Amino acid sequence: MNTSKSLGNQKFKVRCHSGNSVHHELASESVLLQIEQRIRREGREEMWVSLQVKCDEKEDGTLAVQVVLCNPDWDEPLRIASIQSNPKNGNAAEPVLRCDLNQKEL
Repeated sequence: MNTSKSLGNQKFKVRCHSGNSVHHELASESVLLQIEQRIRREGREEMWVSLQVKCDEKEDGTLAVQVVLCNPDWDEPLRIASIQSNPKNGNAAEPVLRCDLNQKEL
């Protein structure tokens, strides 16, 4: 799904639609998106970060998107996906996007 024709210097772009609120869009060098949901723990309601999407550039120029699940019953968060690209590498033999769906405790 290609959504942008003009790239400029942006490394990541986020679009957000939430219920009846205003549409939000931003472009940045890095992104941390956290989704919280209401849970009941120890007899009290609280908001818990259940999903994180972390986007950043690695030292070698690779752009990485990490998808992480968080659960109050787990000792550590669990990375469920890593999606990487290297737009500066002109080697056509490499895949455009590399997807690692192996789970990894963080």
